[in-house]
Amino acid sequence: MVSWSQDALSPWLAALKAGQVCAAPAEGVYGYVADPFNEKSLSALLALKKRDPSKGFICLIADNDDLAHLCPPSLSPAHQAAIETSWPCPGNAAVTLRLPAKDTISPLLLGNYPTLIVRHPATPYMQDYLQAWKKTSGHGVLISTSLNLSGEPPALSAAQIPADIPALTLSAPLSGNPSRILDPATGQWIR
Repeated sequence: MVSWSQDALSPWLAALKAGQVCAAPAEGVYGYVADPFNEKSLSALLALKKRDPSKGFICLIADNDDLAHLCPPSLSPAHQAAIETSWPCPGNAAVTLRLPAKDTISPLLLGNYPTLIVRHPATPYMQDYLQAWKKTSGHGVLISTSLNLSGEPPALSAAQIPADIPALTLSAPLSGNPSRILDPATGQWIR
């Protein structure tokens, strides 16, 4: 189990709080993370990834209470059932859900969709940094997107993180397995 040292975690959290894009390991690949409620962060992330703003982003949450920051208070029975059976999800069975978004969510986060893509990971090192972010920011929500540009191979090693990006890193490479994405409203697996 990884527990981040304060020497690593404190500057990373300060950079996130200041609106910077940072890097961290997800279950299968290294990714960029940013504060989804900071327009500066969203714009910087789009520029860094050279990403089409119509695509939107995945959000990670520290716990299910963080859905209150992202989703309307009344979710359908299908959404509730998917949350209860899928989360928190262990790394080898990571399930990301498409959920309704609050009207106040930035279009830069949503892309061309009225929904959000959200995951509540159980992976201990992810929970460590998400819970630390929650204590720092008041919410445990971070954008998560792979380091690679579209069409390029994913980043499995910390050596692939750009040197100018504040990062949390692991000593071993990651597996490369992406999460699966479910739309509970239709029962369709998107990925």
